Amino acid sequence: MLENQFHYQLLKCFNQQKRLINQETIKINVLPGQSKVLQCLYEYGPLTPKEIGINCIIDKSTTTTLLNKMQKMNYIEKKSLNHDKRSIQIYLTDLGKEKAKQVNQICKEKNQLILKNLSLKKQQELLNLFKEINQSLERSDDDGNKK
Repeated sequence: MLENQFHYQLLKCFNQQKRLINQETIKINVLPGQSKVLQCLYEYGPLTPKEIGINCIIDKSTTTTLLNKMQKMNYIEKKSLNHDKRSIQIYLTDLGKEKAKQVNQICKEKNQLILKNLSLKKQQELLNLFKEINQSLERSDDDGNKK
């Protein structure tokens, strides 16, 4: 019964993809959860912790924990904005930039592996369908009502 349900198949794909990526990123000393933060900062540049949480779809406490660990690993540095210690931006260090490049390569390779049996047309269709679903979900509140 579950095999024919959309949410189950989506979750199964997500978990398998995450496992494949984590198996490789752990080899370069990037812990689970850190790869998406590295990619986010590499793509968008310095961000506040709140912006990182929004872009990476992680809650505030998880964001704080990840950032503290990444700072200890010298992947990021925190800089206060306008000398206000309550307002900070997160920057990649040189080591963080190198790790982000490695993570991007790992993700590219794993995406190719995952999608290898689909034509380029089907890959683009799948991506477009996910974008449509996400846009629809973003326009709805938790009760399924349109915003």
